[in-house]
Amino acid sequence: MSYKKPLLKTKKGVYHMEWYWILLLVLAGIVALFLLVGYGVAIGAALIITKLKGSKIRPNYEQMRAINIKMGHVDFDAYDQMEKEAFTLHRDGAELACEFIPAPSAPPGQPAKCLIRVHGFGVNKITSVRYVQILRKLGYAAVIYDQRSFGNSSGVCSLGYYERQDLVAITDWVRQRLGEDTIIGLHGESLGAITILEGLGIIPDIAFAISDSCSTSVYNNFTAITHLPAFPFLSTLNLLAKLIYKFDLTAVRPIDRVAESDVPILFIHGTKDKPMPYTESEKLFAVAKNPLSHLEIFEGVWHTGGHMVETERYEKLVLDFVRAAEEAALQGQKQPQI
Repeated sequence: MSYKKPLLKTKKGVYHMEWYWILLLVLAGIVALFLLVGYGVAIGAALIITKLKGSKIRPNYEQMRAINIKMGHVDFDAYDQMEKEAFTLHRDGAELACEFIPAPSAPPGQPAKCLIRVHGFGVNKITSVRYVQILRKLGYAAVIYDQRSFGNSSGVCSLGYYERQDLVAITDWVRQRLGEDTIIGLHGESLGAITILEGLGIIPDIAFAISDSCSTSVYNNFTAITHLPAFPFLSTLNLLAKLIYKFDLTAVRPIDRVAESDVPILFIHGTKDKPMPYTESEKLFAVAKNPLSHLEIFEGVWHTGGHMVETERYEKLVLDFVRAAEEAALQGQKQPQI
């Protein structure tokens, strides 16, 4: 078999390269650069997701409190006066900083009620205060906590993969603290919404879930946010997640958990949400089974901004939904056990 050498010698003794070899080398260089950039982007994304504790991406309690005061419609004076019980849960090498807020009142003869509130990416449990105050009107206790890698919690953020098991541990703690018949509801926004919907498949007897600004799939959501091709950027990121942190982004698919669950779910989303388009909640609602499930779209509202922009509407929506779900849960408890 014969082939042409890449370098040819001219009569004057000067070497030159055929054009097709030059083209081949240029293309190879472009591919190598593309892969190198993809690897660099993946490394950077992995560090942002899992590390950088103490940076601007991980604000502390004081910074988060100031941000929420600026956003408005949250009463921190009332929060400061609430009774609180701090506790720590140990999960897969992570320490979760948690806080239990007892109910303002507990009617005799009725099961206890508790909201577990889960914050989003880049923040901490202080963002939960505004939502806890809504359900205190219905006599709910609450657990707020820092998801792993945020606030005072340690561990690596896994975008819902390990966080769903953290939620299992917290619901177990609540039932031990308040009783097995406790009515437990979940509220989460953004990453917190991903966590609570992922938890539906593994946590029994949840009365309701409120999902504010969620996505159908973590992996697909990355492509929508970055506008980058899955290869080599996201595939490399996921490979790093598997090899170093032992979690798989493709396994975090809230839409699958919703399709499998019969829990009443309230989906809330704003039309100006860029990180997670509101059409994601439309897709989630389309597969929800429970007839009490509801989708509410807030026109012109950004990511997780519903309560800040339309506070009265948001709170009425939540209270009406919770009352209906709570009544259904109580009726279910009264059914004879077979």
